[in-house]
Amino acid sequence: QEKLPFKEVTLYQYDVCPFCNKVKAMLDFHGIPYDVVEVNPLTKSELKFSEYKKVPVLVVDGEQLNDSSHIIKALDERMGGSRGGGFFKGKSTTATEKEAKWSAWVDDRFVHVVTPNIYRTWDEAWKSFDYITQRGNFNTFERYAVRISGATSMYLISHNVLKKRHGIEDERAELYKCLDDWMTNAVGKSAFCGGDKPNLADLAVFGVLRAVKTFDTFTDAVENTGVGPWYKRMQEEVGVASRTD
Repeated sequence: QEKLPFKEVTLYQYDVCPFCNKVKAMLDFHGIPYDVVEVNPLTKSELKFSEYKKVPVLVVDGEQLNDSSHIIKALDERMGGSRGGGFFKGKSTTATEKEAKWSAWVDDRFVHVVTPNIYRTWDEAWKSFDYITQRGNFNTFERYAVRISGATSMYLISHNVLKKRHGIEDERAELYKCLDDWMTNAVGKSAFCGGDKPNLADLAVFGVLRAVKTFDTFTDAVENTGVGPWYKRMQEEVGVASRTD
């Protein structure tokens, strides 16, 4: 096994953050060991060392990397020969353009469709912050405060801001439309968007879906689209089925 080019990797995250889960998919795919620090959404005290207060933040051997897409690109460049080299190494222009197109689609559209689905109803919003009762170094008051304020604010933001900003009327219908588009035009008749093996776009979509795997959003998506078999193949490729899925 090739030696990994990292000694210490720490991910600062929210457990249900789609962008954080994109980074985790990349780390898991490459078999990179990493520590996770759950950030308090209210105080963000875990990020007191950083002027950048959004998640994910990845610290690699003391160097801070911000923004999921930048982090993934930086990891890909640093991996070198691991898992057959960087994702873009040896690819045709067409394959590279396809990968870039669908990777951008994840950030520009798919994530913004998934988010209001998580907070579609008050019950779903409340469940989405259930992780806060189990993760992170928070006291009882902090856990309760974060869950109440987080669920309430995200429910209101989802309905009053996000849906209007991204032109979404029926969030479930738009989710199914996005996944049908992904399966038909990105994956097609291949096993993955990348063909026989996943590419960066596959990892990004998988990461976003893994963020909601315990929610009604995921169950409904699998039952109403053809994404289920692809997701299972991704579990096998990423190697996390037995650990976290």
